[in-house]
Amino acid sequence: MKKILVVLAHPDIENNSVANKVIVDRLGAQKNLEIRDLARLYPDFRINVEREQQALLEADTVVFQFPFYWYSVPGILKHWLDEVFTYGFAYGSTGTKLQGKRLIVSTTIGGPESSYQSGEYNSYSVEELLKPLQQTANLAGMTFVPPVLSHSMVYIPDVYNVKEEVEERAQDHFDRLSTAIGQRTELSCRSGSL
Repeated sequence: MKKILVVLAHPDIENNSVANKVIVDRLGAQKNLEIRDLARLYPDFRINVEREQQALLEADTVVFQFPFYWYSVPGILKHWLDEVFTYGFAYGSTGTKLQGKRLIVSTTIGGPESSYQSGEYNSYSVEELLKPLQQTANLAGMTFVPPVLSHSMVYIPDVYNVKEEVEERAQDHFDRLSTAIGQRTELSCRSGSL
């Protein structure tokens, strides 16, 4: 059976997330899936490189789950990549440990999709802004699966979005992520309803 590793990079998923919490809660109920919550494991940003590399070695598919922050990944995920995707492990003449593994970027975006395109508020599409992660996968010999993206995923009471609508979009995101992972039926059927 294939193993899925979810690298969760949310600074406070329990108290400061609606969308990512729904997605991660659904994922957490699955078999052959490990979630590594970087903020919980490494609140001091001191990454256990050996442990993280071992988790990667045991996985067939790696999912980066995070909220889209300032056109990129949260700081802890960037730090994790810098520490874990090292020369001789992820790249270089002997850095072949991740070759053939699948990488899926799964991110929630606060703004509407219409604002992420040429000539609009954010000038670029999210896919364009995620190119550094695609190149990271390329350099490591990983298969970059098309990202799973969801817009309008921020909930601010009485200011921005309706909580139930964000939860519905998060469930849809989970369903699309399940399809990308290749276990849509298995993951979705066991997830239950909101």
